[in-house]
Amino acid sequence: MGHDTAKALRHGGAQHAAPLLLCVALLPAGCARHAVSAEARASSALDGAAGAETLAAGVVHRAIPTGDGAGVDIVDVDLTRGAAHPVIVTGKVRGGSGLAYTPQEWLTRTHALAAVNGGYFGQEDEAGRKEFIGLLVRKGRVMHPAPPLTGQGSATLAPGRYVRSVFGLTRGGAPAIAWAATAPALVAYDAPLIRHRRPRPWPVTDAIGCGPTLIQRGRVVVTDRLERLASPGPLPRTFVAYDGPAGHPAHFVLGVASSTTYPDLASFLRDYFSRYDGTQVEAAMCLDGGASTQFSYRQGNAVQSPRFTGVTVPDAVVLLPR
Repeated sequence: MGHDTAKALRHGGAQHAAPLLLCVALLPAGCARHAVSAEARASSALDGAAGAETLAAGVVHRAIPTGDGAGVDIVDVDLTRGAAHPVIVTGKVRGGSGLAYTPQEWLTRTHALAAVNGGYFGQEDEAGRKEFIGLLVRKGRVMHPAPPLTGQGSATLAPGRYVRSVFGLTRGGAPAIAWAATAPALVAYDAPLIRHRRPRPWPVTDAIGCGPTLIQRGRVVVTDRLERLASPGPLPRTFVAYDGPAGHPAHFVLGVASSTTYPDLASFLRDYFSRYDGTQVEAAMCLDGGASTQFSYRQGNAVQSPRFTGVTVPDAVVLLPR
């Protein structure tokens, strides 16, 4: 993310000014038609899936073409087998910044099986450190706070206080996604526009703020506009997602789509879990976009990077073998 965009995020500004229809409950018929179209595209993409390759016991990489030269690279982890687990990594956090590396470098430095870029960040200093923008929690300690933001609103979006998506990990290492903030303790809300909503404690020990949410509680709820993170059109996007049988995730995925919209990616992930894991996706969200969007995975002794831009990031989500 560039510094100008970082400044906009810091002050609650929109990432892009262009409006984007939102596919949530109680929507107009036009949005419903778009959702059906997204479902059809997701199903068609999964029909053309390439062969899977096993990276470790219970860890599978799939390269799935989606048409017109685009595709999704995804690493799927069976959490019940314990072969790998997601971890949020940062480098020497100090004074609101941390050492920054490319996701490929994060992968090699941590001996991970896969890595994607993490949350939003700002300027880089002469020591190779970049400032964090948004929430950062490490080992139960809030390293960078993220209080609720205030949006001015528009003709189609009400003004008011709002929070953004956060990817977290519980003490036991289970993935979690929520709309969260520090107020001043870490709390979660049931929607991004908080208004008079009452927060609840969110028991995660590690977390990074980013967004937007694509799926929550098994429902497609693309909240890019509500989080002031509208980014319309097919673009590269990194993501994380998990299912939730009986409230306990059994599968976790991370990856990159080379060119997709938020609604299409949400539909793709919903259909992916149903087809390949035989479960229902519980939650999904995107990580930082633009030039930050990068993904690498380990194939034997080689490192493959389906998308590499060379941009360094101060945090990343990696899969570590147990």
